[in-house]
Amino acid sequence: MRTRQQTGVTGKAAAWIMALPPLALAALAFAIPYAASLGLGLAGTGRDYLVLVKRVLPILAFTLKQATLSTLLALALGLPGAWFLSSPAGGRRGGPSPLRRFLRSLSALPFALPPILVVLGFALFFGNSGWVNRALGALNGTTAGPLRILYRPEAIILAHGFYNFPLVLRLAGDSLEQARRAYLPAAASLGASPLKALFPILLPLCLPGIVSAALLVFLYCFTSFAVVLVLGGGPGTSTLAVEIYRYARISLDYGAAGILALVETAVAAAVFLLYLVLVGRLDRINTTADRNRVMRGNEGPGSRLALGLYSLVMIFLVLGPILSIPLESLLQRASRAGRREFSLYWWRMSGEGALPALGRSLILACSSAGLSCLLAILANGAILANESGLPHRVSLSSGAGHWGGGPLKALIRIAAVSPLASSGIVLGLGWLILYGREYSRSFLSVTLVHSVIALPFAFNSISQGLANLPPNVMRAGTVFGAGPLVRIVTLALPIASGRLRSAWAFAAAISLGELNAVMMLGMEDWETLPLFIYRAAGAYRYGAACAAGTLLIVCCAVLFFLSDLGRGT
Repeated sequence: MRTRQQTGVTGKAAAWIMALPPLALAALAFAIPYAASLGLGLAGTGRDYLVLVKRVLPILAFTLKQATLSTLLALALGLPGAWFLSSPAGGRRGGPSPLRRFLRSLSALPFALPPILVVLGFALFFGNSGWVNRALGALNGTTAGPLRILYRPEAIILAHGFYNFPLVLRLAGDSLEQARRAYLPAAASLGASPLKALFPILLPLCLPGIVSAALLVFLYCFTSFAVVLVLGGGPGTSTLAVEIYRYARISLDYGAAGILALVETAVAAAVFLLYLVLVGRLDRINTTADRNRVMRGNEGPGSRLALGLYSLVMIFLVLGPILSIPLESLLQRASRAGRREFSLYWWRMSGEGALPALGRSLILACSSAGLSCLLAILANGAILANESGLPHRVSLSSGAGHWGGGPLKALIRIAAVSPLASSGIVLGLGWLILYGREYSRSFLSVTLVHSVIALPFAFNSISQGLANLPPNVMRAGTVFGAGPLVRIVTLALPIASGRLRSAWAFAAAISLGELNAVMMLGMEDWETLPLFIYRAAGAYRYGAACAAGTLLIVCCAVLFFLSDLGRGT
């Protein structure tokens, strides 16, 4: 009995020791700077009320409008694909059909693209001189096409819809698949087809999943920065995130930036809390679906035709902008009025700007991903030690009932979840306010910010790996007298090494394509690859931007491949 008490005290003490570094860094690099920007906003509300309303309301109104319209467009594009992906019809061997596997893989491509590449691909494909306009102009016998959407609200909405509709396709498709697996067998036994069961049975069950996907898309569009900064058309089409950047970095009016940051955070926090509530309601459907086998059926010619047409639309919307980037990097005009011809000029010139920027981005990505994984390991180790070394699932998608476990676990989960609902622009503003421009403009500052931004994903990936550990392994370590830290280092982490590799690769990919913190902190002397692409595109050097964008696509694809490879082990 005495030995058990001593082991329990040692486990609790080790848990707090391991939790101290991630909690301290999350406070210094995230919570305190974020609170500083919000506190400045509260202090600035004492200004002239009419001036404040005139300044904030138009920006807030357009931000809400574009986020709402972008979400509706993402739903219109994603929900048909969600229905196709959730269909029980399969291939010859009982699995998903090849076209469905291709559609699901294609829907994952925009997730691997940083926002600056979305903007670049959208401008090259749908722009005034883009490939779509060239094709339409050739059909009409003119030199210019009819599409004129750049630098207008329509461009922002279309770019957001293109970037986020795969999120609706994935999340709503998973929810619909769970509902069909759980309740369609009973409906089929009563003679109801899937279409007949859609509105009375499936849609009410899937509504929380669809609404939660819509809320997540709305949150991403509401806090979007790079898309609006490049495709926006001026003050009338500017969002809260862009105006925070302009007030803080250009006008040096931190008070106005703090007010806008306060408004943005209030709306984003409300949306994120509602999202967490809806995610918790999905557990009931998932639990029922796990007990039922997947029904396999035959598709009619109408369903196959609809799936084929939808796949063509997906190929046009997803592959068109992505493939435009490497294609443009291989074209050059001999003169301003000349025709585009194949050339390696932009690749030969990449050694002067793109390759050095890539090297700096890789150093930053490796450093921030390593720090993020170290923090995630310590945080998950603290939870294991606090719970006597038994594996416990602490996924970020868990419902409210999984938030128990004492104050330590609650603190760790809050530190891990909070950056998901945050804005990199507001966080950068807090760094400028709290630590000053000189200390914020450093490699260490950007590394810390990137590691905190990627912490939720690293924490979630590692925690899922630890949740799958055999309980007897950790108990055996306890029997042989190994302490909590020894059990985690020698037993838990080697077994969950695949998830650790996945967490590092995903965190590195996030850092590699991140632009908000670099621009907000003013890292002019440390030009990363996304910043180089932004500057090259702004100077109309699209060939140089496309060569750099192709390098970024390849690096992100490799990192996401490593992430998926580790997730399967």
